[in-house]
Amino acid sequence: MNDLIERGGIPEGYKVEVFDGRVIMTLRSPEQDWTVSDVKDAVKAAGIARERVFGDVLVTFPGENDAAPDLTVVGFDAERRRNSYSCLDVLVVVEVPSEPEDEKDYVRNVRKYGRYGIDHYLIADPFKRMVALLSEPHASGYGKVMEIPYGEPVSFTLATGERLKIDTGTFPVRESG
Repeated sequence: MNDLIERGGIPEGYKVEVFDGRVIMTLRSPEQDWTVSDVKDAVKAAGIARERVFGDVLVTFPGENDAAPDLTVVGFDAERRRNSYSCLDVLVVVEVPSEPEDEKDYVRNVRKYGRYGIDHYLIADPFKRMVALLSEPHASGYGKVMEIPYGEPVSFTLATGERLKIDTGTFPVRESG
């Protein structure tokens, strides 16, 4: 990691995360960018201030590796800690898998986000053409999983009482392989 920094930083178009003690460098796809942009538009349409919505910004998890989700929505009283936020401030996390059946998004993040009580975890999968909306967090994941095909809206209410409705009809798809 230090070599990357010494040689001028992370190559453009890549996202670098430390996950379970490993450095993971992932090429960002246009599908990820467009999907995140569509979700941001829905969040804005719901009247949620832009200061509460961000992508690829550090979220700290006490006693674990931190994360930089594709998109994060925090509560009104989120306390910004320099260039990061606490997982305790997070209301919604959105991830867009960069590969089919991505273990990080479908297994490890489900456990981690649920364990830390993040109310809603949304996985917008361009390979499956499906959104998984996870809610009712608990110690080992989530108690409720709804699968919504691309083209149908995803609607849910945040802990703050705000209602979020996301049109998935414009979400881009991606072929595996």
